[in-house]
Parts: sequence; structure tokens; C-alpha cells
Amino acid sequence: MPATPIPVGSLVIDCSKQGSFLVDLPHRGLRGLLVERAGFIEVLGEILANQATVGPKAGVTQDDVDGILLDNAYIDEIDAILPAARKLVELLVESRAFYDDDRQRRVHAIANLIEGRARTTGVIELLAKYEKTRTYRSATGVKGAKTRKAKAKAKAQQAQTQTQTPPIVTPPFVPAGTQ
Repeated sequence: MPATPIPVGSLVIDCSKQGSFLVDLPHRGLRGLLVERAGFIEVLGEILANQATVGPKAGVTQDDVDGILLDNAYIDEIDAILPAARKLVELLVESRAFYDDDRQRRVHAIANLIEGRARTTGVIELLAKYEKTRTYRSATGVKGAKTRKAKAKAKAQQAQTQTQTPPIVTPPFVPAGTQ
């Protein structure tokens, strides 16, 4: 019987009931795992229909069938939680990004405010007191300027080597004995 799905958008997800069968695979542990393909439900129906009559003759043990049924129950419970959990992760990631953006913009505004105040009041010591703040704010711009300068230099060097190096001319191929 499928588990009752948790509503997407829920902020409370209790997986303690599933804790006994949840698996934490090592890094890249999903590689090589087989996944359900189209037709699995029909295959499962066939296995279940034949188990009582010919399953043991075919070498299919009841433990194998019970294992598949238990796996199905676990998957049903996980599938009931997964959409809400994915949405909750999405909310957390987006909320973190939103608040990180806000604090970064506030730091930038404070750095600009300090520089403006130092300019208008003539209290230059303010710049020294907030040096780390101002450096942090400008780091992205400084890095971008460095990158643009390096790319322009590389482009100029490439253009210079292309103009200095004469093109290599390969003589036409003439098969031996045809001259």
C-alpha cells in the first residue's frame, strides 16, 4: 500500500520512521546502480503470479520475492517524502542565497558610505578603520580588472605572434616517378 504523501511546501518533514532503512552511500556511490525502467510493474506482476506455481522450480526463492516486496515498500515510503523534501531543500537553498545577497549588498553599501563620509568630512582615518570592509567590497572588481588585463595581454601577444610568424607553406605532393 503506498504511503501517504507529505504535502509539497511542508516545513516539517519527519523521517524518523524511515531511519531504519535509509542508506547513506559513499561519494559517487550512485554510479553503477540499476534503476527502474519501463515495464517493471509488468515484470513484477509476472514474478508474483508465477511464484506459487513454478517459482521454486525456476529457482526463484520466496526470500527473493519478499526482498522485492520489501524494497517496494521502502521505495513507496521514500517517494511519499521526496517531493516535499526536494521542495524544502529548494526553499533552504534559495532563502540562503537571498539572505546572502542582502548581506553582501549591505556590506557594499556600508563601504561606499564610509568612503563618501571620509570624502565629505575629510576624516581620512575612517578609511583605515574600515580597510577590510572596503577591500572585501572591491575584491570582485579588482579580480575582474585583473582578468580583463590578462586576457587583453594574451590577445595582444597572440596577435603579435600571428603577424610575426610567416605562414608555413607546404609544397604540393608529387608522387615519386611522376616528374
